[in-house]
Amino acid sequence: MSTLSKFIAATSLALLTNIAVACDKPEKPSLPDPESAVTPQMIKAKNDVKTYLASAEGYLKCNISTHQHNTMVDDMKSVAADFNTIVRAYKARMAG
Repeated sequence: MSTLSKFIAATSLALLTNIAVACDKPEKPSLPDPESAVTPQMIKAKNDVKTYLASAEGYLKCNISTHQHNTMVDDMKSVAADFNTIVRAYKARMAG
């Protein structure tokens, strides 16, 4: 097998793997308790939410039903709203 053929095969496999992963519905991230969370936990939660939303965007691009699409959008809104609520509570607690 030539180097070019190996490269094409590896690239095709990588692309197909990425497409398959994107079409799996992502799990909602767990969010910390704002009454006891410390800064590293909040940063991790922010990163987890960003990753979740990016994965959810990929999932929405898959050939899914309207019901699945709407459910995913509702889940995304819910996670974002929950995270924003936690951030406000955390900031209020840290402010004193």
